[in-house]
Amino acid sequence: MAADACREPVDGDEPVDGPEALRPTADAPAEQQSGEPLVRTEIRLPSTPADVDTHRQARLAIDKAYAKAIAEQIAGGHAFDKHVIERGEFPGITTRGQFASLIEDIVLNGGRRTLSGGRTAYWSDGTVVIRDPGAPDGGTTFRPADGYDYFLGLH
Repeated sequence: MAADACREPVDGDEPVDGPEALRPTADAPAEQQSGEPLVRTEIRLPSTPADVDTHRQARLAIDKAYAKAIAEQIAGGHAFDKHVIERGEFPGITTRGQFASLIEDIVLNGGRRTLSGGRTAYWSDGTVVIRDPGAPDGGTTFRPADGYDYFLGLH
């Protein structure tokens, strides 16, 4: 495309030579505008499919590491003794590692709610995980008698 292909003379009547005599068509009155863009460029999307996939994989790795850290902290605290051993809320789970795996899965794949005080609640299959960064053991995990209504009532 020539440099002056989409430009009009400044005074409209007599063309003047030189780049200083040209103005963008967009500055011309509406009846003189061609409707063509001033510059045509090829637009390249900011991310290629490979970039999107790489970002997705990195995000998943971060999420898994976060869920694992939460799970290990909670499973290492009071929730295992109280809800697994004493109350027997989790039949088939006998070790802190098994409990941590359950918690990790809920954090990664369960429903999520943001609560007051920086806490976060997760829900899946009758089990609630409450992440409390202010608690020494990071929170708790149990099966509430009220089920999902308990989860919805958390604030």
